[in-house]
Amino acid sequence: MIPEDYVLVFEDNFDGGSFDLDKWNYRATGKRRCGFNSPGQVSVENGNLIIRQQYRDGEFGPGWYSGMINIKKRFLRGYFEIRCICSDHTRPDGFWSAFWLQAPNPYDAEISRGGPGGAEIDVIEGFRDAATGEPGVESNIHVKGMKNPPPDSGCTEHLQVVRKNIPDCYTAFHTYACEWTDKVYRFFVDGELTCETSWGDGVSAVDEEVIVSLELPGECGHRHDYTTEFIVDYVRVYQKPGDLREQF
Repeated sequence: MIPEDYVLVFEDNFDGGSFDLDKWNYRATGKRRCGFNSPGQVSVENGNLIIRQQYRDGEFGPGWYSGMINIKKRFLRGYFEIRCICSDHTRPDGFWSAFWLQAPNPYDAEISRGGPGGAEIDVIEGFRDAATGEPGVESNIHVKGMKNPPPDSGCTEHLQVVRKNIPDCYTAFHTYACEWTDKVYRFFVDGELTCETSWGDGVSAVDEEVIVSLELPGECGHRHDYTTEFIVDYVRVYQKPGDLREQF
C-alpha cells in the first residue's frame, strides 16, 4: 500500500515493444566482476522487462554477460517500488537480482559522512540464505565514514537491514519497496512493513540513482549453458508534493 500524501512521479509498466531509452540508461556497461554488463542482455517481452544472464561470445569477448539499467532522473526521497520475479540464486557463485539506489559518492568516507552525504540503499537483493539455502531477499545499506556506529554493530559500513525468506520469490511475482524520508528508511514486501531504520549517522540527504540489475558474482563456476532471468512487471516512484522539485 502506497503511504498517504504521495503522488506518482515515475512509472514504467514495460508494455511497449522495446526498452524505453527516454526513461532509462544502460548502466556500467563493460567489465564487472566475473563478466560483463551489456545492453544486449536487456529486453522487453510480453509486458515485462527481462534482464538475462548467460555465457556468450559477445562484444567484450567470451564470458558471462548480464545487464544493469538506471532511471534517467535521480530522486531525493520517495517511495520506490518494483514488482518482479527474482532470478534463482545459487551460493556461492550465483547471479542475483537487485533493485537499489545509489548516491554519487556513497563509498567515499569524507563525502558519505556515515550516510547523510549519500548511501547505497538496496531495496532488495535476491539471495538464498547463507545457512539454509532458502530462497528470499535481503535489504542492505552501505555507508562510509560513520562516527557513531550502533553498539555491537560489527561494522561501520554495511548493514543487512532485514532478510525475508520467500519460498516462491524465484518463480512468482512479488512487490518490494522502500520508503525513504528525511528521517528513516522503511522496507516493504507485498505491502507489509518488514523493517524501519535510520542506519548510519542519518539517512541520505542527496539525490540518488534508481537501479535495476542482475548482478554478476566475483567468480562463476557454472557450466556455460547455465542461464537465469530477472523478470520485472513494473517500476514506480512516488514522492510527496513537497519533494517534487527535488527530481534531477
